[in-house]
Amino acid sequence: MSNKNDLVVNPAPHIHSPMTKNRMMQYTFFAILATIVVSTILWSSVTTPSGWNLGTTVAICAFISVGIAVALDFLIGKVAVDSEVNTWSAAVFGLIVTACYSLGYPGMAVMDGTPIEMGIPVEAPLAFFYVALISVIGLVVFKKVMSLAGRKLVNPAAAAKFLVLLPATFTTLVTSWHLPTGMLMVPSLADGIGATTIVGGNGGAAFGSYLQGCYAIPTATTIDSIESIMLLAKYHGWVGGASSIAVIIAGIALFALGRKYFKWKITVSYLIAISVLSVIFSLAFGDVDLVTRLLFELFMGSSIFMAFFMATDPATTPYGGFGQIIFGIGLAVLTIIIQTFMGFFGGSLLALLIMNLAVPFIDRIRINKPFGR
Repeated sequence: MSNKNDLVVNPAPHIHSPMTKNRMMQYTFFAILATIVVSTILWSSVTTPSGWNLGTTVAICAFISVGIAVALDFLIGKVAVDSEVNTWSAAVFGLIVTACYSLGYPGMAVMDGTPIEMGIPVEAPLAFFYVALISVIGLVVFKKVMSLAGRKLVNPAAAAKFLVLLPATFTTLVTSWHLPTGMLMVPSLADGIGATTIVGGNGGAAFGSYLQGCYAIPTATTIDSIESIMLLAKYHGWVGGASSIAVIIAGIALFALGRKYFKWKITVSYLIAISVLSVIFSLAFGDVDLVTRLLFELFMGSSIFMAFFMATDPATTPYGGFGQIIFGIGLAVLTIIIQTFMGFFGGSLLALLIMNLAVPFIDRIRINKPFGR
C-alpha cells in the first residue's frame, strides 16, 4: 500500500529559479547602499549654512527612511489581511527615498555669505521631516494601497516625492528653478549653451559655469573641471547621484549579478537616447560645444541614478524587452523636453511618472511568446 503522501504535490507552477524576489531586493539594496555610502563620505567634508554636516545628514536620512519603511511594512503586513511583509522590498524603497532626495546647498545660491531662500528643503533638520513624510506617503499610499488594485501604477518613491514637494516644484516651474535674476540667472537649455563663453539671450552665465557654481565643493579654493564635477563628485542634488561613477559601477555590478532578471534594457536605451538627443539639441541650438549639454543631461544626479535604480523598477515598468526599450526611449525624450522647454531640471522625475502611467499601453504593443516556447 502506497504512502498517503505519494500523490501530494506543491501548487503550480513547478518552476524553480536561483533568483527570488527577496534575493533581487537584497542585491538592489546593497547596490544602492554603496552609492549612498560614497555620497556620505564625499559630503562629510561639507557643512551647510544651517550648521549641519552634510555627510551626517545623508546617514540620518537613510536611517529615517529605511526605518520608517520597514516598520510600516511590518505593521501593515500584520494588521492587513491582504498585505504580506516584504522587508527587503521596503528597505530598498526606503533607500531610494533618501537617494532621490536633494540635499546640499549650491554655491550659486549664496551671495556674500548669505544663503538665498531656496524654496526646497535641502538642509537638516527640516530635510529629516520631509524624508520621513515621503517615506510614509510612498509606502502606505503608492506601495501598499495601490498594490491592492493589482498593479502599482507609478514608482512609489517618485510619486510620493513629487506629491510632497509639489508646491516647491510648481514654484520651480514658474520661476525657472530657484535662483534670482541677473548674472545668477539659470541659463536656458532652450538656447545655445557652452562651458565658459557667455552665450544665449537670457544674459546668464555660461551653463558650464552654472554647473560648477551649483555642484562644486563649497570649501574649494579652485574649481574642478565640469567633467570631474559631473562624473566624480557633485555636492548638491540627489543623494544617490553625488558620484556618477559610483552609480555606474554599482548599477553594472547589479545587472551582472542578475542579467536575466533586472531590466537593464531600459537603462541602456535611456542613456543612448539621452546622448543622441543631447547632441541633436546642441546642434539645433548652436551650442559652443557638444559636451556641456551632454554632461548635464547624462550625469546630473537625478538622471544617472534614475537610469539604473528607479526606471528599472520591476513593478511599474514594461514586462517585455521591446516594451522596455520603448519605455527607456520615451523616458529620455520626455526628460529632455521637460528640462529644455519647461526649465525644470528635475524633469526626469516627472518624465518617469508619465511613462509609468503609459506602461499598460506599452505592454499591449507587442505580445510575448506563449509560455513554454
